[in-house]
Amino acid sequence: MSTIYKLGRDISGQVAILFALSIIPIVAVAGFAIDFQQTVKRKAKVQLVMDSAVLAAAKVKQSGASNAEIKLAVQQFMDAQIGGLGGLDCDPTTVVVTENSEEIDASILCEQTTALIKVVGREEMPFRVSSASEYGIDKVDVAFMFDVSGSMNSSSRLINLKAAAIEAIDVLLPNGASPELIEDTRLAMVSYNSMVNAGDFFPEVAGVPATRTYEHTIEPIFTAGELTEGSLYDEMHIGLYDTDTGNLISEIGEGAKIKIEEWQDDDLTIAVTLDPSHDLYGEVESMRMQLRGTEYRNQTENGEPYALYGGSGLGYGEAWEMGDFTIRLRAYSQNNLYGSKLFDRTISFSLALPDDLEPQEKEYTLTSTCVWERDGADKFTDASPVDGGYLSHRQAWFVEDDYYSDGGYWRVGHPNRPGSSSYDGDECRSHEPVELTNDRDTLINYVNSLTAGGLTAGHLGVAWTWYLVAEDWDAVFDGDATPLSYSEPDSAKAVILMTDGSFNAEIFPGQGSSDQQARALCDNMKAKDVKVYAVALNAPTAGKAVLSYCATGSDYYFEPETAAELTEAYQKIATSISDLRISK
Repeated sequence: MSTIYKLGRDISGQVAILFALSIIPIVAVAGFAIDFQQTVKRKAKVQLVMDSAVLAAAKVKQSGASNAEIKLAVQQFMDAQIGGLGGLDCDPTTVVVTENSEEIDASILCEQTTALIKVVGREEMPFRVSSASEYGIDKVDVAFMFDVSGSMNSSSRLINLKAAAIEAIDVLLPNGASPELIEDTRLAMVSYNSMVNAGDFFPEVAGVPATRTYEHTIEPIFTAGELTEGSLYDEMHIGLYDTDTGNLISEIGEGAKIKIEEWQDDDLTIAVTLDPSHDLYGEVESMRMQLRGTEYRNQTENGEPYALYGGSGLGYGEAWEMGDFTIRLRAYSQNNLYGSKLFDRTISFSLALPDDLEPQEKEYTLTSTCVWERDGADKFTDASPVDGGYLSHRQAWFVEDDYYSDGGYWRVGHPNRPGSSSYDGDECRSHEPVELTNDRDTLINYVNSLTAGGLTAGHLGVAWTWYLVAEDWDAVFDGDATPLSYSEPDSAKAVILMTDGSFNAEIFPGQGSSDQQARALCDNMKAKDVKVYAVALNAPTAGKAVLSYCATGSDYYFEPETAAELTEAYQKIATSISDLRISK
């Protein structure tokens, strides 16, 4: 046993010696792993801060800052974000702003103090971080849509919208910005209620001039060659008389077509007489007369002449409107319509003045630059109105009505909605769209000019914001306002939709409600990679639903309730669009 015991003691001593010899490298390896992990975390943090710093620097450059200001902005950003990280020691940030270039490069050398590997003499672990930013998108086309329907007059909504929109202009086109930024950033604007006022663009989008004349021909009641007394009756004499003179103008039979001179039409009557040659001579004692047409009269007479207006003989008549008539005559064998009914006929006849025997040409001149949506195959597309379908517009048409002295009346609006005053176009606002421009004054003046009233045809606003940036609309918006091509390198297109209500007006309900048409337009617009931002200002559920659907994503959709929230929404949108211009 003693031998074995001795051997154990010897082995234990060797293990202790071996453990003592290995503890230092074990601690070094473990400490390195721990310190390295901490350093990696710190490096990732510094990388994140530097990425943000160069992006912020790009925005500073975007506002027209000098190179020295850009470098200072990067250094201040870095100091503010990593200065409080314990155990981290960094050199000043190196920032290079390349002249005649949109690139900003930055790098920094840092040392992370070690905790465990100090035992092997390693006091810190160095690392270097670098980042760069540039304007990855050189050119931006942005279109604003403003709801100016009547509800925008509530609770200072329109006032608040104007302030928020001007804030967005200031972010996208800041005062003092570099010429390059101003040149490459263009904004457009359109407002809508139940229509859009196309203004100077109207002829191109509607296919007709702003001032247009509509014509209508009223065909004659009959021609001079068709004048006739009609089919006369053997039982009695039925005559049309001029009571001014007591003269017979014409006998009246079934289908009579009679011309009345201008001087005869103010005192007319119908009278029935019988003479020995008539079949009912001596048998008729009373007559019931019922006239229908532009003139309405019932009369019972007990003696000849049985006159429509009674009185003594033919001394009393009325002025008639010309047109088609019927008269029902019932003759009785005794006074006051008693006895046997001897005659009962309804006779159709027509009266016309000399002018009525010729076609009447009617004209109406309308000046309007207001439009509704388009229909047909191009209804939900951005096809050029020249090559595709024109937008519907206000029209005039004549409604023939014999009760009107002119033969009828003109209506103005759209024939697809002929019976609704909501679609006559009178509520169209005066402000026309602003095509793409970088002129701040033009944009701000437009915003300040907005007034509100009318219904909410939101799909019109959606369509027009797209049109303003659509490449195929270069025949309408040309020159400096020509929209960029969808394939233009280093470019982006964005629209900002805004409403405070439900979409509730459309000319062509057969192709969907305003809400449904807006969704179809948004689907096709987003398919062209147009970024869609949406602002539902105090909107009802339906209004929120359609704008949420239209937005490119949840980060692109806003539901402000207050003036401050509205301004913040537009600031965020403008900043987001600016960020589209910057890439690492």
